[in-house]
Amino acid sequence: ATQAKQSISRLQTMGFRLSLLVAAAACVAPSMAFAPAAISLRSPAAAASHASARSAASPLDLNMAASVGAPAPPFSLPSSKGTTSINDFEGKWTVLFFFPKAFTQGCTCQVQSMEEEAKAIRALGAEIVGASTDPVEKCVEFSEAYSLSYPLLSDADGQLAKEYDSAISLPIVGTFANRKTFIINPQGELAYAFDKVNAKEAGPEVIEQLKVLTEA
Repeated sequence: ATQAKQSISRLQTMGFRLSLLVAAAACVAPSMAFAPAAISLRSPAAAASHASARSAASPLDLNMAASVGAPAPPFSLPSSKGTTSINDFEGKWTVLFFFPKAFTQGCTCQVQSMEEEAKAIRALGAEIVGASTDPVEKCVEFSEAYSLSYPLLSDADGQLAKEYDSAISLPIVGTFANRKTFIINPQGELAYAFDKVNAKEAGPEVIEQLKVLTEA
């Protein structure tokens, strides 16, 4: 019985350490995203089928990308600019990107890449919004530290990340946002989903795809 208890304790410790390592990797690695290498562009029907197939998924399983062509989940949350709502961008293209944690290496590269390309993105008729599970105070600090011209949403409970299938839940660590980017069209529909984001190239990747979408 003593040996069994010791084995269980060791397994729990290993699980806790693994959770911390996974969370740290998601925050630090600029090109790391817990998602398939290819961009997922599932139809609503295919997405529903996939969701059904993984209904018994464990907390470490990856969330599928929100289905392209479906209405974008709405939001109205505290942000680095006060309160930011999806209605603020009605009739415009919107780039919504998720990042794990403010002030970490990968996330800093990500927000800076978006800011560097902000002028070019707006020239294509789009606005930018970032989101993480950081408290709003941290979002404000992060925004001010890097002079960001776009708002950072405080999705403190991870609900928005869950609605965009961008949340990762780990034992002990809790829920945080995966590194993903979504492009919402002027009609409020998901037009494109980047499942795997290279933080250093986040802005240029968005511009490339926006040009395709706006010229279609």
